[in-house]
Amino acid sequence: MGANLVLASGVLSRHELRYTPKGTPFLEIALVGKRPIKENYVFTRVDLTFYGKQAEAWAGSLVEGAAYQASGRLEYESWEVDGRKGSRLRVVGEELHRLENADIREEEKGPILYGADNRVFLIGGLTADPELRQTSLKTPIAKAQLGFSSWDGHNSKSHYVELEAWGELAESFKSLKKGSQVMVEGSLKTEVWEDRESKTKRYKRLVEVSKVTALERLSTNAKAA
Repeated sequence: MGANLVLASGVLSRHELRYTPKGTPFLEIALVGKRPIKENYVFTRVDLTFYGKQAEAWAGSLVEGAAYQASGRLEYESWEVDGRKGSRLRVVGEELHRLENADIREEEKGPILYGADNRVFLIGGLTADPELRQTSLKTPIAKAQLGFSSWDGHNSKSHYVELEAWGELAESFKSLKKGSQVMVEGSLKTEVWEDRESKTKRYKRLVEVSKVTALERLSTNAKAA
């Protein structure tokens, strides 16, 4: 089992209530803002999905243009259709609150929350040795995949998250290898590109690492003194 927490805040830019084929309500929302990084602000958008009667009740009271704070967890899904495999990483929401006295500023594309949250906390194990390389400007980059499991009350489910680290943080991955247990702090990042064959846009969600801590698993055979 591993830790899995997402904290996100922003101006509500869209929300839509839908239902699964079995009739379960689910609410999809998008929160947009600008989060501080050193002396700059970087645009951030986090999409979340809430399930159940609570989500159905919230749908009627949400106000687009207002600011909200959400918490949830990352969930990995995979499938195969006609021999073609696919997967995605999404955020399943658990709590949602309206923010008071939020720093909402009107910009060209609409209102946006300054000082927005986009934080991820994970604990798990690396599924392979990290890939280390440098950009054309000699900036170090590390890429890795983190695996962890969750329990839904009936079954254990495996999740996989791609990690990306830059600069000095990338150097921290040099001492890690397949199976290393780590605690990761970072932010959600979405990469967008055009598929060469279908000419359609493709999306990939990953975690940009801001801190990585190596962990050592305690032995379950240890005897008390």
